Amino acid sequence: MKELIFELCSCNGVSGDENNIAKLCAEKLNKYGKVTIDSNNSVVAVVGNANADKTIMLDAHIDQIGFIITEINENGFLKVDKCGGIDFRTLLGAPVKVFGKEELDGIVCCMPPHLSDGNEDKAIDSDKVWIDLGLPANIVNEKVSIGNTVTFYNNPKLLLNNRISSSALDNRAGVAAIIKACELIYNIDLPYKVVVLLSCQEETYAAGAKTKAFEYEPDECICVDVSFANQQGITDSYSNIELGKGPMLCYSSTLNKDMTNRLKSIALSENIPTQIEVCSGRTGTNADHIATSRCGIKTTVLSIPQRNMHTQVEIVDIKDVENTSKLIANYIISGGV
Repeated sequence: MKELIFELCSCNGVSGDENNIAKLCAEKLNKYGKVTIDSNNSVVAVVGNANADKTIMLDAHIDQIGFIITEINENGFLKVDKCGGIDFRTLLGAPVKVFGKEELDGIVCCMPPHLSDGNEDKAIDSDKVWIDLGLPANIVNEKVSIGNTVTFYNNPKLLLNNRISSSALDNRAGVAAIIKACELIYNIDLPYKVVVLLSCQEETYAAGAKTKAFEYEPDECICVDVSFANQQGITDSYSNIELGKGPMLCYSSTLNKDMTNRLKSIALSENIPTQIEVCSGRTGTNADHIATSRCGIKTTVLSIPQRNMHTQVEIVDIKDVENTSKLIANYIISGGV
């Protein structure tokens, strides 16, 4: 699982530019069923009985937050805007990868404190983010174009206590959980169709979830994503969510309670640890779009606890990813609701 997560997180795929991660995910799913990549770079694998009346969908998004280049000035500095929910508090001086004609290393420009009037101590405004490639302007213009994407420099690390730190764990951890679940159900004769959707553009427009839920019209869907784990400063309901204590079962007005309760029952019978997440309305995941597709689809959310969301140093526990896989596999084998 560690190697799978490292490989997925090391592959770039900014929202709207998922070509590379889509190809990698297709390779990982290829032995489990018929795999296609659509025009938006969502990856679909059909597992089980493709002609069955009942369809269960599994969804996890493959895109990651990043930037898009909006300007190259006369000095060769790159101005960018966000693709997804960038945490601008973490940007100043951050190393990044620029995906032009070749992959280039860059640094987000940062005013030294000696030259600062104090205003730069606040989170940088999105319209003031510039990237320095350390190259003369003529070389920058040869290698980079407006519209190219940028993301955080990524060097996944194994921490103590079975934890991983990396950018893009939102939601490559969820992707890893679903790929592993496919492995667990691979040799089981399923009497229904399982549509595995590794979807594009969740961080920006949810194009993958919207279009594929409409196309396949599943009877039910489990969306796998990450959500907030307890850390210093977290209060209220998320203060009780811990890394290593299992995936989070979500209760929300937008979700199907029968599915969530079924997952809870399976977890108890299979001795799989779980935690509870409550959302008063929207979940902020693809489930919000899938549940309202066509005439409505039974949908629930499994969330992997994560710290430092939307930064270069997101953290998950490998045990939580593995237990998410086990719970999904047992749900599929049981036939759902």
